[in-house]
Amino acid sequence: MKITVEHSEEKESEIILRCNKLDEECMQILSMLNLRKKKIVAWKNVDEQVFIQPEDVLYCESVDNKTFVYLENDVFESGVTLALLDTKYEDMGFARISKSTVVNLHGVKSLKSLMGSRIEATMKNDERLIISRRYGQIIREKLIG
Repeated sequence: MKITVEHSEEKESEIILRCNKLDEECMQILSMLNLRKKKIVAWKNVDEQVFIQPEDVLYCESVDNKTFVYLENDVFESGVTLALLDTKYEDMGFARISKSTVVNLHGVKSLKSLMGSRIEATMKNDERLIISRRYGQIIREKLIG
């Protein structure tokens, strides 16, 4: 695939994908471009709404029917369910690791096997999460490729 970048005086950037057929590689590129537009709506305070880039999220957790979005150095509350986060951002590396947690696999620094077929995931911010045995094999397969 040939990649060309042109600088322009236009105010808005434009991406043109030229292909003789829409193959899997082109579909993946289009999918990534479309996902960049999908931000997670959350809030820190009741009156302060923020829009979070999915790639900035380390993991999301549900506690007492509330969803919390964890970034490297901050936590926000969101009205989005874990099921929606898992499916909507799956192409960006989001995956369910337990009944109450969805993790961004790009934020995983290391994995450690535990007793009972569970796995301990250490995130980029050194926080540790437990991957339940139900999701362990799926996570390993996604991380290996």
